[in-house]
Parts: sequence; structure tokens; C-alpha cells
Amino acid sequence: MKHNKSKLSIALLTLALTACGGGGGDSSSTPTTPTTPTTPTTPTTPATTIEEEFGLWLTDLSNDLIISGYQAFDSQAASLSSAANSFCQLSSPTTTDLAELQTAWQSTNAAWQRVQWVKVGPVLEESRIFRIQLWPDANDAITRGVNNLLLSSEKITDELVATQNVGAQGIPALEQLLFSTGDNAILTASDGDKRCEAVVAISQNLSNIATSVHNGWLANGGNFVEQFTNGIGDFTGQKDAVEEIVTNWLEHVELVKDEKTLEPLSVNAPGIPSIAEFTLSDESIPSIKINVATFLDIFTAVDGHGFDDILTDFFEQETIATTMKEKLDAAIASASVLEGNYSEALNDEAKRAEIKQLVQAIREVRDYLSTEFVQTTDINIGFNANDGD
Repeated sequence: MKHNKSKLSIALLTLALTACGGGGGDSSSTPTTPTTPTTPTTPTTPATTIEEEFGLWLTDLSNDLIISGYQAFDSQAASLSSAANSFCQLSSPTTTDLAELQTAWQSTNAAWQRVQWVKVGPVLEESRIFRIQLWPDANDAITRGVNNLLLSSEKITDELVATQNVGAQGIPALEQLLFSTGDNAILTASDGDKRCEAVVAISQNLSNIATSVHNGWLANGGNFVEQFTNGIGDFTGQKDAVEEIVTNWLEHVELVKDEKTLEPLSVNAPGIPSIAEFTLSDESIPSIKINVATFLDIFTAVDGHGFDDILTDFFEQETIATTMKEKLDAAIASASVLEGNYSEALNDEAKRAEIKQLVQAIREVRDYLSTEFVQTTDINIGFNANDGD
């Protein structure tokens, strides 16, 4: 046993010497290069704060969408007022003359639709948002307001209009006066002169309101833009301003989905065209298209520093940014196929299917906006869905 142990000990010793280069190892062996210690990595910190990111979005959104939108609305409303004056000075206006005035109304409405979603700032003062457009109008306030003006023994002026029920003051009241047919057609009605008087006054009133809202945002006017972009005045901080305006966005997504599409669509044909936004002028579909396109502009701040940038660069959530944009693009694509008369579309099964597809696309925008988007950005929204569908 001792002899065997000695052999084992020698073998182990030999193995150990060989492993460590002892016992007269080969002098030609390449020496091992020492390993350079790895420098510990320092966690990266964002180059900006979330408040700074929000501030950049608010700045680009206000300059490139909101203020520019109100500027366009102001300009178009002034042109409409001028067109109304020119039309009503004609001794015998023709259908062509009326068509030109109707086009001016359509352009004004199109400009308004781009900023219709904004519910902060000067547009809320003096009930301006309702004076511009009272809709939906469940109590038929527009018809009553217009009729009261036409029955007035006073000369209808913009000052008088400004004191009336909000239904008599804005875009819907002008639609009723300019697009009614039959006994109420402005070219042939027995009270045509009074109707013209109302059109001139309401158009001027609308222009006055548009100018007040636009100037209220400007740095050299009411300077609401400073409050908005810096989160001061009406806001407790930039995040509060973001939360308020994102709430406006989400509310308008719901409005377009429900009041503008789903409710007129109803369960079956022929739908309920009488509750559409613009039944007389048939501007419902063009307005919906503008609204849906604006949803993307809100997200991207019109290709400025948008939430697509904030999600990708600050939160490192490129997938959420991409998915959100894809859903917005899908809604725009669904809206783009809608054409023709809205009332007829509501009564046509193939076109009803297209409207349903749009409703679903907007619903997906709403769902993603109110879940993944707000959860990732930690935005609290003061929003209650209309129907929760």
C-alpha cells in the first residue's frame, strides 16, 4: 500500500509541475498576456427631462397646429364676412353667387374643424366655443335662434347677434341660412332681405370671435401661448398642460367616433342622417376627414417634436410609437375612402360597411391612446368615455 501511495504522489506532483510550468518546462512557451480589467459601465441618463420633452411638444403643437389653425380660421372667417357683404349687396343674386358664398362658408368650416378639438385657452372665454359651433344640438337651439333673429323687428347687427342664444351665432346658424331649400331658400324666400341681414351679421360676429381667439394665443396679444408652453397661469405645470390637451384629443376622438359616425349610422339603414353634423350642406364627411387627419398631427406636432419622438428617444418605446402611428394612419386610410352624400351613404350597405370600418379604426386609436400611450408616458387624463364600447 505504501508503494502504491508513493507512485500516486509522484504522479500528482508531476502533473502539478507540468500545469504550472515547473519541473524545467519548455522555455519556448508563449507567456500568457495579462487580462486588462473591464471598466465598469456608468448607467446613461436622458439628455433631457420629461418636463423639457413636454415643453418641446407643447411649443411645436401650439405654433404649428393650434395657432396656425386659429390663424387660418380667423382669415377664412374674415373672407366669409366679406363674401356675405358682397352677396347681400347684389340686387338679384344668382345661384352662382350663392355657390360662391357657400364655398366661403365651407372653407371657414374646414379651418374650424382643424382646431375644433381644442378646449383650452381663449376659445373657452365668453362661451366662444359654443358660439362658433353649437353641436350636437339636442334642443334645436339653432333653428329657434335663427327664427328669433328673422322675426326681430330690430336691424340685425353683429352686436345684436352676440347677445343672442349661442345657437344663432355661428357656423351652424349660417349653414341653415345658406343651405336651406324650399320656402327657406335665401334666394327665393319672402323674407330674403331679412335673411341676408342675418347672414351678414352672423358672419361678422363669427369673424369677431375668430379674431379674439386667435389674438388671445399670440405673444403680442393675450399671450396664452406662454401659459400653455410653460405650464403656468391656467396650468400647474407643463405636465398639467399636456394632460389637459391630451384629454381634449381623446375627447375629440370619442366625438368623431360616436356623434359624427356611429350614432348617425345607427343599427340599420337608412341610419339617422338628421343628427349628422352637417345635414343641409353635406359637409359631414369632409369634416370627419379633417378631424381624423388632425389626430395624427397632434401626435407628431405636425412633424415637429412629437410624441413619436418622445416615446422613441426619451422612453425608448419605439414599438409603442410605431404602433400608435400605424393606428392613426389606418384611421386616416379608412376615412379617405368615404365619398359622396353622407345621407345616401348611411342608406347604402356597402358604404355603411366603410363607415363601420372607420368606426373600428377610430376605436382602436381610442383604445391604444387611453391604455399603452398614457401608461407609458404617465399621463393622467380627465376623461370619461361616452359609451365605453
